[in-house]
Amino acid sequence: MKIDYPLLLIILFLSFSSLYFFYGVSLPYSTKVMNDPLYYFKKFLIFNFLLPFLLFWLGYFLDWVIFKRIAKILFLINLIFLILPFLDFFKLPNQPTARWFYFQGFSFQPSEFMKISMLLFLASLLPLIKRKIEYFYISIGLVFLVSLIIYFQPALSNLLIFLAGIIGALMGSNINLRNIFILFFLVFLLIAFAFLWSYRSERILGIFKKDERGIGFQLNQSRLAIGSGGILGKGLGNSELKSIGLPLMLTDNIFAVYAEETGFIGSLVLIIIFNFLIFRILYLAQLVKDESKRFFAIGVACWLSAQVFVHLMSNLLISTGIPLPFFSYGPSSQIAIMISLGIISKFRN
Repeated sequence: MKIDYPLLLIILFLSFSSLYFFYGVSLPYSTKVMNDPLYYFKKFLIFNFLLPFLLFWLGYFLDWVIFKRIAKILFLINLIFLILPFLDFFKLPNQPTARWFYFQGFSFQPSEFMKISMLLFLASLLPLIKRKIEYFYISIGLVFLVSLIIYFQPALSNLLIFLAGIIGALMGSNINLRNIFILFFLVFLLIAFAFLWSYRSERILGIFKKDERGIGFQLNQSRLAIGSGGILGKGLGNSELKSIGLPLMLTDNIFAVYAEETGFIGSLVLIIIFNFLIFRILYLAQLVKDESKRFFAIGVACWLSAQVFVHLMSNLLISTGIPLPFFSYGPSSQIAIMISLGIISKFRN
């Protein structure tokens, strides 16, 4: 069971780069908000770096057959946790949304883990899905059920990333495109209804707002930071945005700080490295003969592509609340990503 070293090197580079970068970004914000310069860095180190790496190796050492056997159980458990936050008892305090499961000080975002558990679940059923149309419709029904739950949290951006992984995996598995069209149609309905929701329309209108105190404030500040970085940036540690302390700066808007400090060149390098990661996953997907492994790897590649794209666009067009893989503080997202990468890292064998 030999690990794919090119994939591991890319992961290590992104992980240690993000650790160094987050340290500099978090210092002034932690001092201002928590009166402890290392408060957020210590959390990032434990929950975004060390714990995900530990689970990466868990994904690597556990055999693929084990993941296929427990896929249905993982999916059902995750589905329960996805529903529970709609009850006030399990909802994150002072949060109007149902995105986070919370109990006795412990919280996580179930929709992040649903991305991996749904891909594993569908991968375990792939032979039946391809041979029997009823299994395909059952699978699509379950995908739509999960999509509705995520939609009503509400978390439209997360929903689109979730569906990008599922649809990409299905299309990469030579499944009848006419059947996949059904899923496309359901996605279209969800997006169409999203524009009728006042919460959504306000976020979309934020693209055009130029006010500096209303809904467009965060977006305007991100655009200014990115634009001020120029070609080469202001230099690591010299961001003005992090001195301002923009809300959600360590999660939703971390790319804006990165672009301000490293400029167009640094941003381009980061995007290229993410592309190396995604293309390496797709390369490994083509090496394996097992269709279920290929399905899972393609799904993860599409999920990561969508997540990186949505985060970058959220700093330019519309604020979405999607973390940038490796760089943003978002333990749920990073843990799900690293487990998936650990599973894929041995697919060349």
